[in-house]
Amino acid sequence: MASIEAQERALLEAMEGFEIVDAHEHLDPEEVRVGTPVDVFTLFSHYTHHDLIVAGMSEGAYERLFDPEISLEWRWATFAPYWERIRWGSYARAALLAAERFYGFDDISEETYRPLSEAIQAANRPGLYERVLREGCNIRKVLTHCLDDPATTFDTPLIVPVVQASFETETWQGLAHPVFDPGATVRTLDDYLDALHGFVVHMKAAGAVGLKIKTWPYGTPDRAAAHSAFESLRTGTQTCLPACNPLFDYVIDQTIRFGVEQDLTIAVHTGYWGDFRDLDPLHMIPLLERHPDARFDIFHLGFPWVRETLMLGKGFPNVWLNLCWLHIISQRVATAAVDEALDLIPINKMIAFGGDYRLPVEKAYGHLVMAREDIARALAGRIVEKQMTESQALDIARKWFWENPKELYRLDL
Repeated sequence: MASIEAQERALLEAMEGFEIVDAHEHLDPEEVRVGTPVDVFTLFSHYTHHDLIVAGMSEGAYERLFDPEISLEWRWATFAPYWERIRWGSYARAALLAAERFYGFDDISEETYRPLSEAIQAANRPGLYERVLREGCNIRKVLTHCLDDPATTFDTPLIVPVVQASFETETWQGLAHPVFDPGATVRTLDDYLDALHGFVVHMKAAGAVGLKIKTWPYGTPDRAAAHSAFESLRTGTQTCLPACNPLFDYVIDQTIRFGVEQDLTIAVHTGYWGDFRDLDPLHMIPLLERHPDARFDIFHLGFPWVRETLMLGKGFPNVWLNLCWLHIISQRVATAAVDEALDLIPINKMIAFGGDYRLPVEKAYGHLVMAREDIARALAGRIVEKQMTESQALDIARKWFWENPKELYRLDL
């Protein structure tokens, strides 16, 4: 009988040939990335920011890492002590894997930061997304969080937009000039909802496959209460509503309804970010119950409420569970979660991977490597325990990396 390590290696080798749907990124159009000055510190933009700050780096020092007017040597000297504090975390590992795969450096150090910067600069040219995502990762579609009109933002079939759909309802300015349609004439609540509905219809026509909201301590939607809140802002009785307010509750509920009408998946940010107490995935239960026809993609497996989120997948047929971001938060947590999910969740309701990056697109590769490792480790244990065969394990992994996101988001592949 093969050891669990040997079985894991066999699974990883097979999984490297899988076609992948990257089920969540924040990518800008490629011209934004290739038009941005880059160097070694590009690999430390996005999530490693948080680890560096927690390790003691000031925000000002962090921002100066990305100032090309400051010498690379000065910036490295500022960065190096903090790098030694964070380099063992999952966030950092994705950068190390990317540096090795695309630039040939097996470490980021005093000896390598200059030539690594030169290599990153030389590669920062048109075709980067194709080389990194399609050629380097075998990714065939990238579901990308989009704030603007996807019809004018992305010009590659590789990227498929999931549109931000949680908007400001706390001020009259935000209502009268909605970010999704600044030219709309909004005098009544129905005017606002009509503009919102038109936005959702337009996004679907422009190629969007989903709407993205966040979990929140929502109240029960009540049109009368929402109308009263709207009028209080319109008339100036109130200048600002609290973040939790009946107008927001009602608008989110209508947004989900509009999304269902357009056959769009509802992606939901949950868990870790800022004061994450408000982002408990269990806040979604009333919405899951009110919208049984919606397809809810619960992001990040609700970290740190992982088991609670697994129970959402256990109990609601309109819930899918997405491991995007989780592997780079903690590989150990992700591996344990995958193992428990095998006990709890039908295999058609899990999504394996989303890189969740913006500028440092190379780190999507590092994240994908880590995702494969976590899933191979969990599945290898089941094979060694004779609960499934290697062929069955690979079939499950293929569903998680390819079939499930393809079906959930109605992707044409």
